[in-house]
Amino acid sequence: MKKTIKYIILTIILVQFTQCTTNDSNGLYVPPSDPVISHPNDIYLYANGGKSLFERYNTATRWRWNDNFIDPTQRATPIESDFVIPTSKLVDYLWIGPYTTSSNTAENFIKELFPAELVYIGSYIFNDDGTILLGYAEGGARVTLLNLNNLDFQNRNWLANPGGGVLATVHHEFSHIVHQNYGIPVGFNTISDTYLGNNWSNGVTRDDAIKLGMVRNYGTLNEYEDFCEIISHFLVVDQATFEADFITQQDCSTLTDADAIVNCRELNEGRKLIKQKVDLVLEFYKNNFNIDLEVVRDTLQARLTNLVATGVIPD
Repeated sequence: MKKTIKYIILTIILVQFTQCTTNDSNGLYVPPSDPVISHPNDIYLYANGGKSLFERYNTATRWRWNDNFIDPTQRATPIESDFVIPTSKLVDYLWIGPYTTSSNTAENFIKELFPAELVYIGSYIFNDDGTILLGYAEGGARVTLLNLNNLDFQNRNWLANPGGGVLATVHHEFSHIVHQNYGIPVGFNTISDTYLGNNWSNGVTRDDAIKLGMVRNYGTLNEYEDFCEIISHFLVVDQATFEADFITQQDCSTLTDADAIVNCRELNEGRKLIKQKVDLVLEFYKNNFNIDLEVVRDTLQARLTNLVATGVIPD
């Protein structure tokens, strides 16, 4: 299996918002032993003629219910058996595939950084305090995908909502794995002069975030969440919408209300900061991995559009 990794748990939590938290543990991550291949799902996941995630990346997929994957204070529903293979196809088609088809070296990038385990759970994870986990990653060792019993390939919101769609979740978490291993671009953390820490959730709107140079309120927590949110949005949000919301300068001269003019100008200044960050991230991926994230995005968006239109992932 992959190298032993210390637990650094990054959790996406929804309490009318999305949150990642990082906790350190002195214990070492030890993947569970490989399952007995007895079910058609397991044949697909582990012995699929060299095509499975296990055969290609040594990634074990856990879909049978195991109480150890949630805390005693949490509740969740197992994934329905019929959704296991479609979920794995989705992971391949819209997570791995856009990277591996982007350059002749991208396969090595995936082999190095793809998590050792994927855990599939049918519902969100509900905490006793009323919060809800949308999905989470554990130090690059395990990524847990949630709400899979609502799988709907023709529901773009379920797939690509930047505030909790399954693609937004996996690409956000995969970006954490990248920076845990390679850091973030030099200078990225100084482009914005203000991060809000835990105050990010105190009524911070998307416009507030944009004015600070972030694409989402949660990105104002720190430079690492900022990095992951920018990459996730860049890949999952369609290009025209991303550029209109976060890059393109609005013509403030058409406005007459003084407050609206100030707001417009502040948003434009924030968009300039976001553009600097996007440029740094694109350069970072090209220089470190020979990966063009614009190509990754274009491939993902084309595949996403096709999937929503047809409901079918090509073989």
